[in-house]
Amino acid sequence: MPDSADALGLEIVDGRKNTGEEVENSVNQCIEAVQTQGFFGAEKVVWLRDANFLTGGERVADYAASKDAVAKLTECLKNGLPEGQTLIITAGKVLRSSVFFKTCLKNGEVEDFGNNLKARELEQRAAEFVAERAKESGLKMDSGIRNAFIQRVGFDTRTLVQEIEKLRLYVGEAKQVHLEDLHEITSVGNEAEAWDLIDAVGERNAGGVLATLRRMSGQKGVGIRLAAMLDKSVRELLVLREAYDRKWISYTNRQASWVAHDLTQEESAILSALPFNPRTLPGWMLRKKMAHAVNYTLRELRVARFRILELREKLVSTGLPEMFLLEMALMRIVGQKGKTASVRAAAKAGAS
Repeated sequence: MPDSADALGLEIVDGRKNTGEEVENSVNQCIEAVQTQGFFGAEKVVWLRDANFLTGGERVADYAASKDAVAKLTECLKNGLPEGQTLIITAGKVLRSSVFFKTCLKNGEVEDFGNNLKARELEQRAAEFVAERAKESGLKMDSGIRNAFIQRVGFDTRTLVQEIEKLRLYVGEAKQVHLEDLHEITSVGNEAEAWDLIDAVGERNAGGVLATLRRMSGQKGVGIRLAAMLDKSVRELLVLREAYDRKWISYTNRQASWVAHDLTQEESAILSALPFNPRTLPGWMLRKKMAHAVNYTLRELRVARFRILELREKLVSTGLPEMFLLEMALMRIVGQKGKTASVRAAAKAGAS
């Protein structure tokens, strides 16, 4: 903004939204702001801040409504802004192949502050940084401890610095860092927490589910994000369980592999047509997901999918606390195994 402009020359629109209706309202507010002249014809800046609906994924409930809102905003940008108006849009992520992003490139300016690194590259960079920082702090952390620390904390440099300093103060003069120290004092990154929850559900670990939800309690808008991740995970497990039941996948002693014989043309076509093709998974990922898939029957996974879809609807249609809804839904999912086993045991006892 020009130095001479006052506060009336700036209008901020919150872009962090969880539902399609909220996204639509935010976009409408943004468009109305840029089409309204500043006081006395002065220059005006509109800031659509932290727009979390530009990733192209199902980040919000009612994705179709959100997509329509983004298309409306894109059309506004194509038509150009009135003279004296400046629109700034900031977002953590944006789908670079989208029409919206291409319109921004053509009709405006794009500043990319990302590093464009793959997950493996981020992890390697974080490992080098942690090793160097731990040495400067005098901490004794072997490679296993450093890897566990990164998986727990994440890749953000500022967070890594803060958590290393916490460890230094916690271990004191001993300087030696143990795995127990990590669990005792370091904070779990948001993404790591989410994946901990996915793993706990896959393992049918009720205690792990509850512990992770307690750690995540208080995070704004976490329910929609977790429900979307859980839905994706269960859909993948459904495909893997189906393939396992059809004997397309062999899983013994925690080792998973595709059966040696080639699939028929029809079977290959089925897998290729799915949004998730398990044949493209790396070996380690296939082993991990199969360990979760065999914990559920196909019917249980279908019921779990229904529970999660029901959860997503309740998260946006009721005023109940997110963590309460998550806990109730996930306890019903992970608890099915025990209930089924007890019913079978009772039936067997009755038969005898």
